[in-house]
Amino acid sequence: MLTVPSVSLVHERSSTQRFLVVGDTKFALTAADFSGLGLRPDRVREAEDGTLSRYIERPLRAAPAVRPSDVFFGCGEDFTSVTGRWHYNCQALANRVHPDVLVAGWLWRPNPDTPPQPFRNEAPHGIEDIHYEVRYDSVFLDRLYGPGGLSSALDAVSYPGNPTDEPSLPFPAGPPLSAGRPTAVTLNSWILPGNAESIHGELNAWHVYNIGGLFSRHYVGRGPAPQGWVNPFSSDEGAYFPFHPYHPDGRTPLSTGDYVLLRGPLWEDHWHGDPKDVLDPWDTPPTRHHAWLEMHPIDWVVKIGGPGPNLRTTAKRSVMCTPGTNGDQADWGDTIRPDFAPSSATRRIEVRGVDRLDDTRAGMINADSVRAVTTQAHQDRVDVGVSVAPTGSAQGRHKGCWIVGWREVDSRDRVWVGDQLPAGAQPFTDSDSWLWTADPRPFHGSVLHRSSRVDGMHQHFFLHATETLQVGADDVLFACVLLDPDAPPDQLMLQWHTTDWLHRAYWGADRLPWGTPGTAERRSFGALPVSGEWIRLEVPAQAVGLAGREVNGMAFTLWGGTASWDYAGAWSPVPKSGVLRVRAVPANVVEGRRSVTVQARDSGDDSPVGGRVLLDGADVAATNTLFREVYDPDVYVFTVRCPGYPDATAELRVRGEPKPPPERS
Repeated sequence: MLTVPSVSLVHERSSTQRFLVVGDTKFALTAADFSGLGLRPDRVREAEDGTLSRYIERPLRAAPAVRPSDVFFGCGEDFTSVTGRWHYNCQALANRVHPDVLVAGWLWRPNPDTPPQPFRNEAPHGIEDIHYEVRYDSVFLDRLYGPGGLSSALDAVSYPGNPTDEPSLPFPAGPPLSAGRPTAVTLNSWILPGNAESIHGELNAWHVYNIGGLFSRHYVGRGPAPQGWVNPFSSDEGAYFPFHPYHPDGRTPLSTGDYVLLRGPLWEDHWHGDPKDVLDPWDTPPTRHHAWLEMHPIDWVVKIGGPGPNLRTTAKRSVMCTPGTNGDQADWGDTIRPDFAPSSATRRIEVRGVDRLDDTRAGMINADSVRAVTTQAHQDRVDVGVSVAPTGSAQGRHKGCWIVGWREVDSRDRVWVGDQLPAGAQPFTDSDSWLWTADPRPFHGSVLHRSSRVDGMHQHFFLHATETLQVGADDVLFACVLLDPDAPPDQLMLQWHTTDWLHRAYWGADRLPWGTPGTAERRSFGALPVSGEWIRLEVPAQAVGLAGREVNGMAFTLWGGTASWDYAGAWSPVPKSGVLRVRAVPANVVEGRRSVTVQARDSGDDSPVGGRVLLDGADVAATNTLFREVYDPDVYVFTVRCPGYPDATAELRVRGEPKPPPERS
């Protein structure tokens, strides 16, 4: 095996060291990690030596031996009328769901009032904790804890109850069922009615000294911090953490939008007042489920490379509950859009598929009360809705979620092979077959074509297409492939036919002997792509001798293993216009010595254009390069001169420095 999927357990053939691979990162695992995280040894894949060399190695736990979860559970609280509340900054052990869990996702702001992440929760008397709001990566959670996942740690655990004297709630939330109890962990498992599609994480501060003021909240001093813990904030010299909360592994600081891995205990929080109070319809006895899930305290957080656009998902939950057992129907609806941007100006994010998951735990759905659950997929979004009505004897209730998968396509793509072959094409096979299927979910359209699982060379191909592919000089050929994570090939090859089969690109091992290595007849484009997700293979036409050629056939070739194929053709760049678009950045400055860049770009494809910047006929700088000059108040007109383009001009407005008002006598 020369490639592995994201979120997998792996060891290389000649090594016993096992790793967890997520995104661009590998984490070395110990026996304690397998035990604590419930990782399954039978899910460890064996890869060829060198397969894991492409990944960055990072630690899966903080360096100090003492973790926050070792010291921030089981503390009490005392109350006095004079000094206020003494706060031990600890969590109630009775509300812990599981002591050691991994969660991955994106630091985000659930609403406009949420501060940028991470957030330092600080009052005048000191730092209480650091907050991390993380939007779930549903693919990570499913591959780690879902059916057939890498860990069985959450298969039999329960939420302790809200509050803890109420009935517990099983963590598994989906079918199959055993004695009426859900047995599969799904995204619904991670979302209580008080949660969004995310988890709230907190890293508690260890307080060396008693901190507080009269009639205010006090932090109880614990004395010297555990060995290796650090005090990174000058605003509270007595607050210690096991790592720097903003850049835990010493790299660039964490910020909103980063993809992170959290490790620590799952903990159920709820309303801390009188348990008889009903603050939300979900609090109505006997279920008392208006709680929310936290990772509290966090033992470790690390930033890693997140999934590509074709593996990303966006989730939306439904938590409909009527106030009582009688009354009007309640309706809810929302639109799910991609929560990330395309990778370039000509690309767009489209819906690839949507899954609806109902929460099958007792009390979450009153089937008799559900009037409608709607899912309407569009090209760029999914509209969802729920209607429930009380039945007279029970509340209207529905809890569930939708998970939307995305794909990234380009407006400059010319698709040649999609749901069918081009007109006139005749299919052929060589130790393979043409299998058109909807399983797995296609990248685009309604079907894909899948290679057979065969040892050695096997391929399916076509010839004699009358609907030929005209390839431009600067075109890029592409095809989307999904390598089977359990049976990836050693090598994959794309071949194109003009008057002969002399145009080949391959990835992985060099096992197929056709053509001269290192030429257009057999050119390597590096290692195999990761398995288990749709990857866009791209080949510049010039690299395989197809610039300006007419293609009438194409082959999808593997050495061993199997793969699914879809959405193949050619991409053409936006043509250059031959007209400059120029501007000074910044365009408005205050008098004096200032740094300015005169940007020059082609107005067609928006590519930067090299040339010179002139001021009053004198050459002052290169285009797209920062330069410094002294300016008096005025409007300056730069002339931009680039080979192959007509001259263009850019203005810089310089205003005078504001003068102080005259002194009054």
